[in-house]
Amino acid sequence: MDLASLIGSAVDLKVGDLHLQSARPPMVRRSGELVPIEGAAPLTDEWIRETIRQIAPEDAQIKLNDEKSADFSFEMPGRSRFRVNAFYQQGRMAMAIRLVPIVIPKFEDLNLPSVIEEIADTPRGLVIVTGTTGSGKSTTLAAMIGHINEKRGHRIITIEDPIEFVHTSRKSLIAQRELGQDTPTFLAALRVALRQDPDVILLGELRDAETMRTALQAADTGHAVFSTMHTTNASQTLQRMIALFPPDERDLLLMQLAGNIEAVISQRLAKTTDGADRIPVVEIMRSTPVTRKMIREGTPKLLPQAIANGDAGMQLFDQHLAKLWQMEMISGTEALRLSTNPEAVAMIMKGLSTRDLAASLLGGN
Repeated sequence: MDLASLIGSAVDLKVGDLHLQSARPPMVRRSGELVPIEGAAPLTDEWIRETIRQIAPEDAQIKLNDEKSADFSFEMPGRSRFRVNAFYQQGRMAMAIRLVPIVIPKFEDLNLPSVIEEIADTPRGLVIVTGTTGSGKSTTLAAMIGHINEKRGHRIITIEDPIEFVHTSRKSLIAQRELGQDTPTFLAALRVALRQDPDVILLGELRDAETMRTALQAADTGHAVFSTMHTTNASQTLQRMIALFPPDERDLLLMQLAGNIEAVISQRLAKTTDGADRIPVVEIMRSTPVTRKMIREGTPKLLPQAIANGDAGMQLFDQHLAKLWQMEMISGTEALRLSTNPEAVAMIMKGLSTRDLAASLLGGN
């Protein structure tokens, strides 16, 4: 099979990822598990190398040769866009290909809590979407940017590595910049973005202290900044951000964070009851007097206590898992598998309210 046929199979199967590795048949991730494409033969190293030469831009091929891995994206018109990580394993080539829909997703199609649309409308502040690789962070951000693009006459600058969802300017004017092709680093692009009259900045990832400083500066000067981190919940996100900075800078950082964090949205994916699909399970922390106080005082470990109370649409993972189970969207087994505190979720399943069990839910955070 050629690459177009393999991708056609993956698109038709409505999977999220395609994995190509020498001496193995091509595999796709379906409902969270890897399975081979039926009828496809094992791939050769030579086939994968030639495919990379055909689809990877020159700078990515140079990086792959020098650093032994590289990220890039490409598009098959009319089918889908693709984010690729090409890498060496045991001296041979492999690719992990993420399928990115051409159509920008809408909130109602993603089964996301309605409060996320409200968060997307924030006029200023820092919004961070977190989760492990493949948890749907990019899709949620794309829906948020798409919502702004449809509703508001804003200047939107995105800085990505690589560009995944391609937005067409509608009511807003959007410029999308890709690392390597359009800018050398996130930080360089972010600093320049502040001189490009932005209302909204999307930063692919907060990776280091200097980028964090600049993102907070942008939020502090009246911009809405959206970004991601590879953390599992709001408490861990704030702790990771604080740990990026040396101890003598942390008092100032806590003040900046308390004043500028608008929301932390953390995601996991759960299998639906029929096992045919996956839906997001979401923890949401918002800026409230209580959460700001906890951040300012350097006690992010206490954030679950404020989140569990449900003010301003906030919720813990376990509260959302229980709700999805009550709506019969996921099984009890899946809810318990993904829960932070299985005993508390089991008690909710027996009929107690999430409010009554807020204290119990905190025990596992």
